[in-house]
Amino acid sequence: MSRYKHLHVLAAVLLIIMGATVSTGQVEAVSPVITSGPPRPPTEIVPPVQPPPALTHVLGLPAIKAVLLVGPIDGNDGSWTRQEIANMELAAAVLEAHGVTVHRFYPGTDTFAGIEQAAQGAHFLLYRGHGVYDGNLPHPNVGGFSLSSGYYSPERIRQNLHLASNAMVMLYGCFTAGSSSATGDEHDIGIAEASRRVAQYADPFFDAGAAGYYANWFGNAFEQFLTNLFAGRTLGQAYENYFDFNPNTVYRTTHPDHPAMSMWVDKDNWGYWQYNNAFVGRSDRTLQDLFTPELGGLPAAVRFSYSIPYHAFLAGVYVLMPKNTGSSATLDWQVTTDRPWLHVTPQSGKTPQGFTLTVAGFDVTTVATYSGFITVAASGPAPVYHSPQVLPVTLEVIDRSFEHIYLPLILRQMAQ
Repeated sequence: MSRYKHLHVLAAVLLIIMGATVSTGQVEAVSPVITSGPPRPPTEIVPPVQPPPALTHVLGLPAIKAVLLVGPIDGNDGSWTRQEIANMELAAAVLEAHGVTVHRFYPGTDTFAGIEQAAQGAHFLLYRGHGVYDGNLPHPNVGGFSLSSGYYSPERIRQNLHLASNAMVMLYGCFTAGSSSATGDEHDIGIAEASRRVAQYADPFFDAGAAGYYANWFGNAFEQFLTNLFAGRTLGQAYENYFDFNPNTVYRTTHPDHPAMSMWVDKDNWGYWQYNNAFVGRSDRTLQDLFTPELGGLPAAVRFSYSIPYHAFLAGVYVLMPKNTGSSATLDWQVTTDRPWLHVTPQSGKTPQGFTLTVAGFDVTTVATYSGFITVAASGPAPVYHSPQVLPVTLEVIDRSFEHIYLPLILRQMAQ
């Protein structure tokens, strides 16, 4: 179990302290421990508006959607809250310009049920608001959202936010990138503690299947990250191409509980070192790599062996399972054969349904080797990578018992 899973215990403690109740195994909405306000960069630092990089290719992404959350930083209609809504709208404009369906949940309009319904299969989850911690500095437990409808806990993220596979997450708030504006935290917390906080804040999203996590304090950071992602940059390049990135100060490691994910934590010296720009995720992948449907899960080849003395197959039935290995979308698949002795049931279906491949109608009295092919094609909400796939099929009719078959042949058949 991840070292970060104990946050649900923290949520339960908060419930007890505040007199709330637990129902159906879920943590009820409570007031989290938050600071007086999220961190802000110095007013004299104005982030540049970077022009979008030139498109090198058409992404051809399937229909995708995003969920945008803004918490009540200084009330539902405070000036700071309104500013963060405006900052979120910068990101919304980029998303909508690329055909993304955007679901907005701003202060006074959000409900847990509404958010969870919209987040079903969402490819982007963006949040601007208070970061959440347990009040125990200098080494707090951190995670979750502070919404006008209550505290959305890390455990609820894991269990109830059923995002699309490889979703992108972007957060602005205390602790999300390491440092915070909490009283007692106004000093260099050190790279070890900053990395621990980033890993803990990001952990529930990766448990839920996300592939990218960005955290930054500047108002236009989400807009710029998205602009670069939609221009075909990798997740890591989108982070490095923002002006706040500094190759001389960034600390590069991997997430302790998700080692396939790069974890980069950067800082600025604003009176003291403040860790305010973090990325965790599959740094070498693009949105196209992560969101485009891809046909997979099929073997390179299939081999049957029939023994004349035994009147039986060594392997007579194969169950093949076409999968979408590139996104969470369901694929429609069809199978065709080029030989009358090849039989497929059913000949069409939807992932994750599979099909059965058998052979029949060949001469069972004569030694021979037969060759054929089956073709598996898939269609989805967008063009499917690696479709169609042609699988060679070999059928051997042998005049000996199976115990005399050369052992590597058996092992090879078992592996296929």
